[in-house]
Amino acid sequence: MTRADRTLIRTRDLLVGYRRAAAAVPDVDLSPGLVWHVTGPNGSGKTALLKTIAGLLQPIAGSLERRFAQRSCRAIYVHSTPYLFAGSVRRNLSLARPAREHLESAAATFGLGPMLDRDATILSNGEQRRVALARAIAGRPQLLLVDEPEGGLDEEALAAWRACMVRAIEEGDTALVVATHRPIAFDGIPVREIRLLPYRT
Repeated sequence: MTRADRTLIRTRDLLVGYRRAAAAVPDVDLSPGLVWHVTGPNGSGKTALLKTIAGLLQPIAGSLERRFAQRSCRAIYVHSTPYLFAGSVRRNLSLARPAREHLESAAATFGLGPMLDRDATILSNGEQRRVALARAIAGRPQLLLVDEPEGGLDEEALAAWRACMVRAIEEGDTALVVATHRPIAFDGIPVREIRLLPYRT
């Protein structure tokens, strides 16, 4: 099967925003095995695009076709500000209903093993960021959409995050879409740019 046959998201003449169009999106055939870097100035609609792809916002205009395989965890969106639920770190990691080994692997990757039974809502911002990323990865999504993925992470967590994504992408089952002000390099993984254009009526 070619990469074109494995398209996860196809957009055509897409406009995104909150009630009103904020950005025009170039036509994209988003496939796994790549990092997709969403670029544009502040307020250009990067977050709106990620939320639209995730199904949290409706397109303002144009088309967005989802072509996910039939499995439970298809797309996960990770907000720039960690959003955790009341309860323990373990409960938060369990919300995507991962297999036990996937939960334990994600926890180990981000050094969360010693804090699995701690209240997630009282962790530091950096620790909460690690929990949010580990929760997303534990779910083994086909499409991972992350807004400002490296904010609040220390060097150890940064290295873990990048290595984890390289493994997932090299396996060919995951596409990573990141919205960030500066490019992120993942060793050996091709990066494609999605450059948003401010929409003017």
